[in-house]
Amino acid sequence: MLKNLINMVLLCPEGVQEHNKRTGRLIRALLTEIGRSDLIEIWRFGDLSPCDYHDLGKRNDDTDDLEHCERGSDFFSDAFRKASGNKESIFCSIASDLCRYHHERWDGKGGPEHLTGDNIPIIARAAAVANAWDHLKTECPGTNDTELLKKIKKHEGVYYDPEMVCALFRLFPA
Repeated sequence: MLKNLINMVLLCPEGVQEHNKRTGRLIRALLTEIGRSDLIEIWRFGDLSPCDYHDLGKRNDDTDDLEHCERGSDFFSDAFRKASGNKESIFCSIASDLCRYHHERWDGKGGPEHLTGDNIPIIARAAAVANAWDHLKTECPGTNDTELLKKIKKHEGVYYDPEMVCALFRLFPA
């Protein structure tokens, strides 16, 4: 699996690879902030964390905003079927959920399956906030954190899990 994962990562544009790393760090910080650092360890496969792969499969020529979600999820679902042990299976299962569901919205108007609230896997709920934060930080350079937090707060309980938004505010106090 590792060789195939490396090849899949390398197919992503360099900017996406860096975005995955930054977002992965923030996903882990959010989970830790809400008291769920246990999950980070349970999900780990050696040195790999599923938190680092939300946009696996994303390409510059994607025409559909959710196309990469299916591509990444399919990769990890296939790896899950071939997994050689429990740790690898857990890693692949969680990574597949992350890829597939990180564009779901708290109110159910996201995609691909229109899940709502706690029906969205916790890793995807953390990723939605981390993903938005990283996009705002990179697309609005020079904007202070307080202004960026307001943009995310505006969508709390609509796009984003309120618990994750509160955790983000604790990580980046105004």
